[in-house]
Amino acid sequence: MTVNTRRSSLLQGARSCPYCLSTNTKDSSWKSSDEKAGRFWLKPVRCRNCHKRFVRFRRVPLALVGGALALGLASAVVVTFRGVDTRSKSEHEKLIAELEPMEAERARAHTGDPEAQYSYGMMLSQGGSGKAEDLAESIRWLERAAEQGHVRAQYELALAYKLGRGTLQDYPAAGRWFMAAARNGHVGAQYHMGRLHRIGEGVPADLIRAYAWFNRAAAQGHGAARGARDEIAASLKPEQLAQAQELSRASSMPDPDQPLPAAVVRPAERSGDTRGTETLADAGEKKAGTRPAVLH
Repeated sequence: MTVNTRRSSLLQGARSCPYCLSTNTKDSSWKSSDEKAGRFWLKPVRCRNCHKRFVRFRRVPLALVGGALALGLASAVVVTFRGVDTRSKSEHEKLIAELEPMEAERARAHTGDPEAQYSYGMMLSQGGSGKAEDLAESIRWLERAAEQGHVRAQYELALAYKLGRGTLQDYPAAGRWFMAAARNGHVGAQYHMGRLHRIGEGVPADLIRAYAWFNRAAAQGHGAARGARDEIAASLKPEQLAQAQELSRASSMPDPDQPLPAAVVRPAERSGDTRGTETLADAGEKKAGTRPAVLH
């Protein structure tokens, strides 16, 4: 006889027979391993009155599972209520960052981090209320980051001065910050330095310097800089073009108010061989058709 899967209910009692409702029952045993398979939580029982077999839940495993669930629920409740008081400052800042990104970035900027200062300044400039107060505040944070050598902050600050966005339009200030970013390799700043020198906006008008900056930006793939460089090259004299190209290869660009080198040193001269070496003065005399007198 195989055990019936009918179980005694809570209303009938744990050991009541589900067939005749008799409480005159006794524990039975599984007749085979196949009958027991998958019924770890159940216990076979035989009714002495109707002689039918049924199953009930085991008391010990069921109590253990119920106790574990109750303990887990109690622990979760305790952790939830205590977590409000025990949360560390860093966790609190993470929650604030999820809810208020701008306020979180402002807190980071106050620690002196130039990247955070730049990010907060850009948030005020692009994602703020658009009011004059936010734009002016963005300039102050960009200046703090730029003074610490943050290249993108230097470039954005230069653009703000050039366009008069959040501050008075100031071409000399724009030139200083474009120069700082361009020296650090910012391709956009190099292009703008070429434009400033080409028209004399905030810096002296100088086509040789303009060519050199356009040339550097073009080497980094800036298409507009390449076209501007070629336009200037067509208007330069050969000796000026040679000087501009030599300036492009210089390890550091001189300040706008510093004089340019007077002569171009060719590779042959640097290696010690003076044959074929020509200075700018020689090139000018040759173009004019004059040569220095030779004493015999």
